Amino acid sequence: MSHPDAMAARAADRARVVAIAAEIDQFEQRIRALQVEQDFFQHRLDAYEYPVLTLPNEIVSEIFIHFLPTYPHCPPMKGRESPTTLTHICRRWHEIALATPKLWRAIAVFYTQKRTKQTRLVQTWLNRSGSCPLSIRLGPSDLVSKEAFLAILLHSERWHHVELGMPAPEVALIKGPMPLLESFSLEVDRSDYTHPATTFGDFPRLRSLTLDNAGDARWLPISQLTTLTFQDVHHLTNCLPLLRDAVNLVHLSLIDCTIVPPQSNNITLTRVQTFAMIQCLAGPHMLDILTLPALCTLRMPAGGLGLDPINSLTSFISRSGCKLQKVVFTRPVHRSEKSLLAAFPTIPHFQIKDDVYSMHSQSEAEDDSD
Repeated sequence: MSHPDAMAARAADRARVVAIAAEIDQFEQRIRALQVEQDFFQHRLDAYEYPVLTLPNEIVSEIFIHFLPTYPHCPPMKGRESPTTLTHICRRWHEIALATPKLWRAIAVFYTQKRTKQTRLVQTWLNRSGSCPLSIRLGPSDLVSKEAFLAILLHSERWHHVELGMPAPEVALIKGPMPLLESFSLEVDRSDYTHPATTFGDFPRLRSLTLDNAGDARWLPISQLTTLTFQDVHHLTNCLPLLRDAVNLVHLSLIDCTIVPPQSNNITLTRVQTFAMIQCLAGPHMLDILTLPALCTLRMPAGGLGLDPINSLTSFISRSGCKLQKVVFTRPVHRSEKSLLAAFPTIPHFQIKDDVYSMHSQSEAEDDSD
């Protein structure tokens, strides 16, 4: 490159450096302007208070409680519908959730996992629930560790609504007092069990009882019950005489039971309003041993009334003096369904349908009675 050419190249480079410096200065000025604008809007955002974050802790706690199923229904212990979800949103919500005992008062243990982890989780919920009354669903027995059951048993004075499924030997470990217990469901993996180590005085508020494959109810205060359900009981004949003491009973249900009415005098229950027999192997004259003057709703297999259900039901109504509002017969029916329906024109709701049991069948008669 000749000397004149080299001088021209250097001059061009110097001019380009000056031009780049000017562009950089322009960009820096623009960046500074953007930073000022950014700081302005960030300051305005920082000054903004989200409505939910302005609520007092007590209100947030109440909202959290309404996030869960209505008590005494139990939320899952893990997953999106569990109260543990609320502890993962932010630090404040975490602290509020842990300081709200009502979030942890309904405990359902039904899933399979390592037994030690299950026990720790149950103990954590029990500790977080403080002194709240407890709603417990524990079972089936092959999915629940004995340690988890024992942890719950230590809080029996707080039992409020309890459903237990357990091996027969562990039933004998249940002991009172249980001053808050209002509803109790007990499922045993066999019927030849030793009943809990309790006395009538241990259940001053007990009103609703379900015995599943655990037909011996002599250890319970039958006289104060308003709702009684026997389920999967194969020796119900021995339990029926206990009904004589059920002077306050309003709802009586027999589910999947083998029923052979005892050869005994008639049993009168003056307050029973609903009586249901669901998927039962019934003797031919079940209603012959019952007098139910307040009965409004009846559900039972038509076979439970023998070969002549019209006369059997007519006799029962006449003897009881009840004013039935709803009757549900389940098939098979020994007579023409039309003639059976036509025989009772004064009953407002009379149905014949298949005896399909679901989780709602037990309460169906009560729910539909109005």
